[in-house]
Amino acid sequence: FKSCYKKSDTVLPLIHKPLRELYTLLIGNDLHCCSFRTNIRAYNSAFAFTSVSYKKDERINFIDGI
Repeated sequence: FKSCYKKSDTVLPLIHKPLRELYTLLIGNDLHCCSFRTNIRAYNSAFAFTSVSYKKDERINFIDGI
């Protein structure tokens, strides 16, 4: 780590401003925002191994709903 970063051989890209909704959760003072910040590590862990893509298997599900 020191051999690359301490000598300024590596330049990290700038971080883009987060979406307005996320930014509000990060800086807000209401109960919802405070709860989000308290549980942010749990949310991150939950989504770290979650697949966000979906492909419906037409062979299995023929009826929508219950």
